[in-house]
Amino acid sequence: MLKKTKVFLTAKKKVIAYVLAGLILLFMFLMAFFSSRGAFGDPGDSAIVDEVAHIPAGYTYDKDHDYRLNPEHPPLAKSLAALPLAFDKDIKGPETNWSWNGINQWEAGWYMLYDAGNNPKTVLDLARLPMMLVMIVLGVMLFKWASELFGKKVGLIVLILYAFYPDVLAHGRLVTTDVPAALGFVLATYFFDKALNKKTWGWILAAGIAFGVAQLLKFSVFLLFLVFLILVIIKATIDRKQTNFWRELWANFKPYFWVCLISLIFVILAYIPYVLKTPAAIEHQLIETNLTQDARTLPLRNFLHSLETNAITRAFGHYLLGIFLVIGRVGGGNTTFILGHLSDKSISWYFPVAWLLKTSIPIILLTFWSIFMFFANWPKDKKTKWTLSLILTPVLVYWGFTLKGQLDIGIRHLMPTVPFVLLLIGWALYHAFKTKWVKVYSLITGILVIYMVASTLYNYPNFIAYFNEFTPKNERYERLMDSSLDWGQDLLRLKKYVDENNIKEIKVDYFGGGVPSYYIPEASEWHAYYGPTSGWLAVSATFIQSSKLVGRQEGTWSYEWLENYKPEAVIGGSILIYNISPVDLMTNYPKSPYQIKSSEHSTTANERKVGL
Repeated sequence: MLKKTKVFLTAKKKVIAYVLAGLILLFMFLMAFFSSRGAFGDPGDSAIVDEVAHIPAGYTYDKDHDYRLNPEHPPLAKSLAALPLAFDKDIKGPETNWSWNGINQWEAGWYMLYDAGNNPKTVLDLARLPMMLVMIVLGVMLFKWASELFGKKVGLIVLILYAFYPDVLAHGRLVTTDVPAALGFVLATYFFDKALNKKTWGWILAAGIAFGVAQLLKFSVFLLFLVFLILVIIKATIDRKQTNFWRELWANFKPYFWVCLISLIFVILAYIPYVLKTPAAIEHQLIETNLTQDARTLPLRNFLHSLETNAITRAFGHYLLGIFLVIGRVGGGNTTFILGHLSDKSISWYFPVAWLLKTSIPIILLTFWSIFMFFANWPKDKKTKWTLSLILTPVLVYWGFTLKGQLDIGIRHLMPTVPFVLLLIGWALYHAFKTKWVKVYSLITGILVIYMVASTLYNYPNFIAYFNEFTPKNERYERLMDSSLDWGQDLLRLKKYVDENNIKEIKVDYFGGGVPSYYIPEASEWHAYYGPTSGWLAVSATFIQSSKLVGRQEGTWSYEWLENYKPEAVIGGSILIYNISPVDLMTNYPKSPYQIKSSEHSTTANERKVGL
């Protein structure tokens, strides 16, 4: 009877844990859903930069089986996002626009969103919904894994930290590849662990497919080939006392080999429907256009050209093309800004400092405490060593490559490490809850969790512009730019400000995936190199900072002159609004071309400033 009672109570606790997990994930989904679409007086997020390229690409993958747009990213995330669009007969794609045959992904996006007759809100809302579901699936996987390793109690804590993680909420509701990449890392690593421990063909096949799915989500998952090889060596080292090291290494290398091979076969097969109807001439043009035209790339170009003639080999070639494009992109870099430092090269300390600025204080404290617990309680048993190896190896390898790369444009690029950091916190809590200080640890953990939840809710709906409490809200644009603050998400909020303040004319220099004149009839286009101006002026934070580098390099005006003026408002943290008196401007800049009207500076669609 006692045994049956214990079984019943255990089952009841599991049900309660699953219900709580479901409620947490539901609340996370609602935060993402309403902050994206708009609710409670907030108009929602306008299109961000990357969505302009990703949405038409995914749409044409699904509907046309043509992979000419956005080859630098694998197809799955974009394809999932576009599924609701592909099944909507009223949505028009870019196929009839010049951008289609011109293979111009940006113009295809501008056309599909704003010129084809589609309602951009409908397109964005439909495309973002599958991305939110991907975010929820990652939460399910994280809860499942944490619960298996550390129990349901710790699993729920890890899930709460995930559900209220501002950076996850910021990017998990957008058509981007960052949260899908995190799902890929977790999915592939979870099943690879099963394959190494079980060593059955069923688990090896499952791990291979999971790894293949991960590679279809983002090319950064390619790092898992190295991560898994390191884990094979670590496992052989951990087990060396029971058997010969080399024998154990070979025993673990065999499932590694098959998992990798199965994953690559799965990837190529998955690519085939997406490239099925891509004309060979278009594939040829993609290779020539995207790879540098010099002797060094000639062998590679010739090899890729040899694969372009049929769908199966074209699938493999397109996959390789994407990988080489990403390698070149990481090596090339972008304009980087942090704490007043501006460079067109990589800044070595960018990611550690950006992480400290953008990560919730409870996560920072729990992460450093977990690292302390790791060294203070150095693992001695095999199970703990292996668990920590699974958690830490992806983080260390990914951070190592990230610090070496030159793509310092946002901490969203660290997203694949977020679930593993949360699992490390889960391990530390699991260990702490078994000590005599369990009540103290529980109290402190509870306070930190409540603080994090409150902080995240307080910053709703401006999750992209989230900074922790160490940064005053009116100074965020002086800390970071681009996708860490300003990705174009606040154009609809700018429209609301213009309407509420009855502004008749406003010059706008906007960085993002929207078109100011589409939403704001009062807007006229402006750029930093036009020089100082009077009247109402709205400038994206990214352009305020990046113009300083461009101005120095090209010998033109930048927005440094705006430092003499205090913004009337900062919209959502990303768009600064000024109202400058003509008299005051004439006093400060008597020889400036401030009377030049924006209508005298026509900017073609091809000159729009965008970047991935």
